[in-house]
Amino acid sequence: MNFAIKLFTSTKFAVATMAVIILISAVGSFYPGGDAVFGSLPFLVLIGLLAVSTALCSLTRVVPLWRGVMHPPIEVSDEFVQKLPYNASISGVTVSQVKAHWKGYKWHEAKSPDTTFLFAQKGRIGRFGPHIAHFGALLLLLGVAVGAAYGYANPYNNKIAVIPEGGTLQVDGFALQLNGFNVSYYNTGAVQDYRATITLIDGNLVQTRDITVNGPLTYKGLTFYLYAYDSNGVMESGKASWVAFQIKSDAGVPLVYAGAVVTLVGIMISLYVSHKRIWVKWSNERILLGAISNKSSARFFRDIDSMRAKLEDYSQARD
Repeated sequence: MNFAIKLFTSTKFAVATMAVIILISAVGSFYPGGDAVFGSLPFLVLIGLLAVSTALCSLTRVVPLWRGVMHPPIEVSDEFVQKLPYNASISGVTVSQVKAHWKGYKWHEAKSPDTTFLFAQKGRIGRFGPHIAHFGALLLLLGVAVGAAYGYANPYNNKIAVIPEGGTLQVDGFALQLNGFNVSYYNTGAVQDYRATITLIDGNLVQTRDITVNGPLTYKGLTFYLYAYDSNGVMESGKASWVAFQIKSDAGVPLVYAGAVVTLVGIMISLYVSHKRIWVKWSNERILLGAISNKSSARFFRDIDSMRAKLEDYSQARD
């Protein structure tokens, strides 16, 4: 069991699995008929292995991280504070003065008979950015798996359907009727747009839609792209006697998009949100101050230096 966990949480294993998936995807994309590989059992197994690896990597790290971030130690020793990247000592300052000068932080306080402990932090979510990105990657992998298992198994996927003008195409319980095709031009004579007008018929539902080069029609998990038209008819009479559509299954696509967005959000949080923590020990009118940040430490420490200088100036002015 331990060997399996070590294997699946290994970076080398994840990289190797991704490399094989990329290689198979490249072969399936560039070779005629190769797209069938995306619905194959070996490809789905590889996707599953990568998903398990990603999930285990997050789970083995996020639980202790959650405990540390949500329940940090407050009553700490002098040695703990002195080992932090930033530590300093201030005399003649009270706890209330410390709180007043550090605004924007939520302070947690604990007391022992002769010592007051303070702790404050900002940007906790920054520590979870990588795990949010991992969750997004899992959604993306799930979308790929759904698309592979159901999309490529759809008999209409990757089909080219030709509909004559006024004719009807029966697809998966509904129908498309071609009403007409139009080519619009700029004043210069260059083509501006190609537009096919169709009627979507599904039981009592009857709707007229336009399909353009950049505006496909999506309905019941199938997307219809404008693929070709009767160019000779358009040149001779301005009308197309037929229009061809490429049909694609979009099963899993919403999950892929959602996964991509969540992954991007997680990456942005990881890059731009820093987790800042401050510990303060007050005893005998002496403050022992320590701080740490997971990123942008130099700027954070400069801010602390500025606050410490203000506290020291306040203390000297009072004296």
